[in-house]
Amino acid sequence: MTATPSLVLRGGESVLRFAGGPVTLHRPDKEHHIPLAAISFVHAEGRSVAIVLTASGANEPTIYRVAGVSEAGALAFADAVTAALPEVPAPDGAELVTTSTPGAPGPRRARWKPVAVAVVAVLVALDVFIALNGPRGEYAVVFWMAAAFAATGVLLVRSAGREAYRQWRLPRHGITVVGEFSHYTNDRKVYRYTDATGAGHTYTATSGPDAIELAYDPRAPERAIQPDTPYGRVMGGLVTLLGCVMAAGSVAAAGALVLAAARG
Repeated sequence: MTATPSLVLRGGESVLRFAGGPVTLHRPDKEHHIPLAAISFVHAEGRSVAIVLTASGANEPTIYRVAGVSEAGALAFADAVTAALPEVPAPDGAELVTTSTPGAPGPRRARWKPVAVAVVAVLVALDVFIALNGPRGEYAVVFWMAAAFAATGVLLVRSAGREAYRQWRLPRHGITVVGEFSHYTNDRKVYRYTDATGAGHTYTATSGPDAIELAYDPRAPERAIQPDTPYGRVMGGLVTLLGCVMAAGSVAAAGALVLAAARG
């Protein structure tokens, strides 16, 4: 008797698991347990895999699709699940699927804290070195000003740069759908949209018409953006560029102060 392999297939924030029993589909907000009897077939195509449930009559079958997976992994997963399917499946697979909400994750360990402590320690050491050896005493104060400007530049690049990248990438390489206005929450408009797998998601905005275009990454469909205007994209790029200039210039200035102190 051949043992059934334990397979894990990851695509974005979605994880498919199969170890011979029910197929488990884990997503950030939900976890689906899909019995084998509920599955009509599994289809792997490129870097995506679709689990199609059985359906009775003229009902449309429910499909669970995960994109951005390994192509070889998708084929192996589809073959393994297909080989384990029962000869007589259930007539309506959707009724057999159970869905649960994962518990709130515990507090993540702040991995950045040791790095932050180390950076501050290095900055303090350099500042003391400049104060003791620099040609002018105020160089030590200027050093901290340069460090503050560098930190501000890094924050600008991190926030504006990430958003600028999403605004460039998702409208071109993601999936664009229409979000329909649903209701208000704390004076913000809530829109509902459906991804390619049929799952529903929400998007909030301060204002907008009753229907807006939204673009999302198929690997993380719950994170959508509203495509910006050309002016907005240009401004996002300029803010990112400003952050780069601030960070690079401040680091160069701090380095010059350290070099001046080293020369005495």
